[in-house]
Amino acid sequence: MEPHPVPASLYELVRLALPVGTTFTADADQRGRSVQWSTIVGLPLRGEVMVDAGDFVFCAVRSAEPNWDKALSDFAKAQVVGVGTADKLPPSALDKAKRLGLPLILLPDGSNVRQAHRSALTLLINRQAQMAQRAAQIYEYLVRLSAEGSGLEGLARALCELTGKSVLVQDKRLIAIASCPTASLQAPWDSVLAELGQIESLPEGWADRKAAATIRTVTHQAVGDGLGRLVTPIAVGQLARGYLSVVGGADELDSFDALVVEQGGAACALEMSRAKAISEATKSLRGDFVDAVLAGAIPPQEIQRWAQRIGHDIAAPHAVVIFAWPEGAGLSLRRMETIVNGEIGLGRVSALIRAGEGEVAAFVALDPENPLKTARDFAQAVHAQAQSEYPKIGLHCGIGRPAMQVADWRTSYKEAGQALAAARRLGERAPLYFGDLSVHRLLFQLEGNPDLAAFVEETLGPLIRYDKAHNSSLLHTLLAYFANGGNLSQTAEALFVHRNTLQYRMERITQIAALDLSNPETRLAVHLALKAYRLLHPDGEK
Repeated sequence: MEPHPVPASLYELVRLALPVGTTFTADADQRGRSVQWSTIVGLPLRGEVMVDAGDFVFCAVRSAEPNWDKALSDFAKAQVVGVGTADKLPPSALDKAKRLGLPLILLPDGSNVRQAHRSALTLLINRQAQMAQRAAQIYEYLVRLSAEGSGLEGLARALCELTGKSVLVQDKRLIAIASCPTASLQAPWDSVLAELGQIESLPEGWADRKAAATIRTVTHQAVGDGLGRLVTPIAVGQLARGYLSVVGGADELDSFDALVVEQGGAACALEMSRAKAISEATKSLRGDFVDAVLAGAIPPQEIQRWAQRIGHDIAAPHAVVIFAWPEGAGLSLRRMETIVNGEIGLGRVSALIRAGEGEVAAFVALDPENPLKTARDFAQAVHAQAQSEYPKIGLHCGIGRPAMQVADWRTSYKEAGQALAAARRLGERAPLYFGDLSVHRLLFQLEGNPDLAAFVEETLGPLIRYDKAHNSSLLHTLLAYFANGGNLSQTAEALFVHRNTLQYRMERITQIAALDLSNPETRLAVHLALKAYRLLHPDGEK
């Protein structure tokens, strides 16, 4: 039995059968015309034109004078749906087609008209087979772009051109890493990014990146304000490394868009995999450079050349920031490294990474105008990200002093390690700067001396015993008071209590411990005792 053709719209014909880059000269109403069949004819016409109403006609020019005027008149008289060609049309032919209300479809230069005709027939006779063929064509096109170095931004632009809709590529944290909004979505694009940047925007179950990696389908979601999106995970190996979305009018997303998203997700996965391999190789080279600098194994004249090869500016001052999980946290070094690299990937700082022995060290390039702020901000950002992911665990962090030249990196590295060790011994979860250790460096030397414990008992003993007996937190209040420089308003805000409540607690502290905090010598003794207490009891009150 002969296959029975299933009509397709002129718009579907272009999107599902014709080469990428095919263009219309048809208005919206004409694009909806129903194509019943497709035929191919040579120009100039020889004899009576053998076409029927509802046909789409491909024209192959076989003469220097194709006589487009007669051909277009005959096609219009036969009530064909539209005309396609890979040849350049003269202005007179374009004007003639417009007057006749005859849509023109212009194939890209170099297109094979007979191949386009076969694809059109396949769509009409066997839509499923043509969809599979179209998917392969789209994937081949995207892979070629990737191989040419287009990157994710280039792929996003290509997907936007293919669908005529906005495209968004997000990483695993839902941060936009490539996008191409259409003109109609330029204004609300920021709000779309904000909405799709929330974890709640993912389809149910997709927050589990292992589970999402097994999903091979495209999901339709409402975005808001009449918009919708088609989204698919970008799976690399056993994990979803990101998400690809095509965003447009909720009722405008069709099967072709879904096809493009499906193939686009595969192409983005290939691009991400390739970028990751390059990144891993680059990280290895940078780590080798850092190791060589710390070992003093690079001749001075070679340091600059090696730095240029790895693409890092060593002229700026640097500070070392070292991160480590608390003992017994049960989290991998790889996870910590991912968090650190995630912050660097945002582009706010440039840094070299060295991971090993349970620690991740970042050699951070600093702003010469405010070097310490750069290091502190970076350390705090990484710390905040770790805290958000693991609120019950947190992260220890030590910061070395700024090194003005490469030869001083080893000193900053050593200082960062000492600050990290102090953070561990003090149970400190906030980033700790070596320059702030000051008195702690002296206290560490007295750690085993019984006089240190006696000093703490003499100064804070009554408060410690009172808190234990009454399940109160006066010692914690005193710690907050000194942490805020003795400012009552800031301390009350930090403790989330009213200023009058804090005033009452401070009066109780001075009564119970017999302390005169207005006396500078007493304040110094109490401050030292608090630091010594934290050293001796790192798991006690913070």
